[in-house]
Amino acid sequence: MLTLKQLESFVQIVELGTFERAAQRLNTTPSTISKRIGELEDTTGMILFDRSRRGAQLTEDGERLLEHAQATVQQAQRILELKRQPTQLRRIRLGLTDLTALTWLPGFLGSFTQERPDIRLDITIDMSRTLYQQFQDGEQDLVVIPSAPDAFAQPGIVSRLVGEVEMAFMARQGLVTDARPVSLRTLERYPLVGQGKRSGYAQHVNHWLHQQGAAGPSLTADNLLALVGLISAGQGISVLPHRCVEHLTRGNSLEVIDTAPSFPSLGYYAVFRDGSRLKLMEMLAQCLTEAADFTQPFFVARQGNA
Repeated sequence: MLTLKQLESFVQIVELGTFERAAQRLNTTPSTISKRIGELEDTTGMILFDRSRRGAQLTEDGERLLEHAQATVQQAQRILELKRQPTQLRRIRLGLTDLTALTWLPGFLGSFTQERPDIRLDITIDMSRTLYQQFQDGEQDLVVIPSAPDAFAQPGIVSRLVGEVEMAFMARQGLVTDARPVSLRTLERYPLVGQGKRSGYAQHVNHWLHQQGAAGPSLTADNLLALVGLISAGQGISVLPHRCVEHLTRGNSLEVIDTAPSFPSLGYYAVFRDGSRLKLMEMLAQCLTEAADFTQPFFVARQGNA
């Protein structure tokens, strides 16, 4: 059987000129070197050295084998050097919405960069429809965006549920005085404030309202904090991630408006391609899922923390 030690011994004999010097270089005995060359000749069916002459003189077969043996030994050395080289930094372009950035993203980045120093995350925060367009254009490797479960049922596209966000109609305390639960028809008396067309969350809200026969927003604001500010100022009602929003206002200035029917939870999905880096993307999606907590802003201390 052909072995790397046989080829390495052959190359060293040629480079140093004698079996004895090769044995010294390889920290072994001349008899061991001689045995390896004999095994190599038996395996290849070639006579590699002219033993009728002094020194290590190559035969024609030896000349033919030399180039291949040198290339094989060099390649083996490169393989062995891999473990001594620093791990190559892998770059992942990650797109997220402002709700993620407002809640669990900072904590996730703090832990992930420590656990995986071999991965660099290039973060983009934008509206979900913009992020998905960038993903389709090849500008993002993975995006976390809100959508319906079947929205990404396309060949070559993988989606994983990261987390669900509890949504509810919210308004300034005392703005809506009707008995609860309030019908959607009753709520039409108040201006509905929502996010713009580039928001997948707004698209989901508008689709649900249309299914219920209710009108869409009359006022839009792309930024979630701006949206909360408008509602806090009494400018109307809005469908918001209420568990997070409750921490953004002082006291009890906002309240949840129980409706009939109530608004369903909204799923956030990690979307990536089924390609050569599938395992890497699945690993990142799993880490995102474990970190995802949309219930309160990152700057609000968790219960039990100082």
